[in-house]
Amino acid sequence: MKTLKYKRIFCAVCALLLLFQAGPFLRADSAASYTAATYDDVKNATTEELRLEIEELNRMISEAKEALAGSEALKADAAEKRELYFSLKSLYNDTLRTLEEAKLVAENEAEETAIKIAAAEVEYDETYSEFLSLLKLSYEGGSANYIEAILGSASLSELLSSVERIGSLIGYNDRVMKKLESQKSALKEEYEKQAAAVAEKESAVAEYEAKLAELDEWSKQNEEELAALEKEIDEIVSRTSEYTDRSDVLEAEFRKEVERLEEEENKKRAEAAEQARLAAIRAEEERKAAEEAARLKAIEEAARGQGFLWPLPMSSIYITYKFGTRLHPVYNVYKTHYGIDIASPKNTPVYAAKPGIVTVAQYHSSYGNYIMIDHLDGTTTLYAHLNTGTTKVKKGDTVQRGQEIAGVGTTGLSTGYHLHFEVRVNGNCVDPLNYLAVKPSNLTILG
Repeated sequence: MKTLKYKRIFCAVCALLLLFQAGPFLRADSAASYTAATYDDVKNATTEELRLEIEELNRMISEAKEALAGSEALKADAAEKRELYFSLKSLYNDTLRTLEEAKLVAENEAEETAIKIAAAEVEYDETYSEFLSLLKLSYEGGSANYIEAILGSASLSELLSSVERIGSLIGYNDRVMKKLESQKSALKEEYEKQAAAVAEKESAVAEYEAKLAELDEWSKQNEEELAALEKEIDEIVSRTSEYTDRSDVLEAEFRKEVERLEEEENKKRAEAAEQARLAAIRAEEERKAAEEAARLKAIEEAARGQGFLWPLPMSSIYITYKFGTRLHPVYNVYKTHYGIDIASPKNTPVYAAKPGIVTVAQYHSSYGNYIMIDHLDGTTTLYAHLNTGTTKVKKGDTVQRGQEIAGVGTTGLSTGYHLHFEVRVNGNCVDPLNYLAVKPSNLTILG
């Protein structure tokens, strides 16, 4: 009956320990963790209205910028047209000056030719008058003159000479008249060509004057377009500036309101998180107090039976390697394992399994930091791979059952955080599981 009672008490203690171990995980789901508020958490009708108005203004700003870019491009085209106008006008003016100079030269040449024609006509008329006078003299005198000339001749040779001289004079006048007529015709023909050249030059001058007038009209239209574009650009810039100013004001108002709402929400969340944190701390303190009470009660029960106590908190329930032959995790050969390996987090408290005297508290290449306790009844316990700096006893110290002596580590030849626990009877290593009077009810052996 007494043994059954102990078993029932032990099971109740284990169940209580399991409940306390599960407690933090249960509370972790219910405890609210603090996260900073976002706009989606605090937005309301006012902020949404501001946000939508800002979006509309930004859209209008974007459209205005696009329109500005288009107007600037058109203004650049108009500026290029202005430069083209000046270039063309300079070219047209140079061409017009050249044409006018050529026209003036042609007019001068035509005028000179006209003067020559007038002079030729005067000369022709004078020569013609002389010729007419000679003919008149010849015909009016008739044969009497010829007879007079013949009779007046002293000799035949003088007579022939007189007749020949009169005929030659008439022939000469005839040739002079023909030459003058030919020269006058040539001059008139040259004058006609020069007059045609003058007309052609006048036509070309008129054409370029028309082109200049057309170019000036085109430039006038371009200047009007340029002025309109500059006015349009000024209006767009002014409108964009107005939109931007309004957007900046609304943006500042929007951010201020959102920051105020976020601050209020963050304050509420921080207060809730702080309350949850304090509640978790209180729950953890209560859990530890209950666990310590259960541990002390278990120690008391174990002491009554004089058995070995579980050397770790009851939450450490996994044995990764049991007592006996195993494949060594480091050397990869089969070797005898003289204790049990109990997986547990770093610095988990390690307790003395029975009262006794510390005989070893030092470092070993394989065990790492380890402690050996002589229980003065033919039994000895060994605790290995202890974390550096956690050893709480030294050689020669007397320890009590359940007294914390160190913390779990992974020093020495170890592949992870665990406690290597050995029980020795009369110097021989035995399976600790056969000597533990108190151990977790849900103890699990993994390997």
